[in-house]
Amino acid sequence: MGIFHRTNQPHGGTGDTAIIAPGTRVQGSLFSEGGVHIGGEVEGDVIAKSYVIVTPGAVVHGKIEARDVYVGGTVHGDIWAIELELYGSAECNGEIEAIRITKDETNGV
Repeated sequence: MGIFHRTNQPHGGTGDTAIIAPGTRVQGSLFSEGGVHIGGEVEGDVIAKSYVIVTPGAVVHGKIEARDVYVGGTVHGDIWAIELELYGSAECNGEIEAIRITKDETNGV
């Protein structure tokens, strides 16, 4: 399963999406009523009601909590999700708690 449906809306997406672009570094925790798309670096926890996407090359130093989490980058912290999808370039250094975990070696996020 990919993260985008035919409508190009993020999987399970509700509310607005906060975007941390490549080359951007954020210090502090992020909280979102919708989703968070991380292409840069975050030093702090990321908590979203909907989803968190960590793209290849992106780094999170902190815990991630969301209904759906998609990781193609690096996470140095714990992950809590209902659904967690790991892609080929994913690196997770922490505890994972999820109802469903899938690994996709063929696609990136």
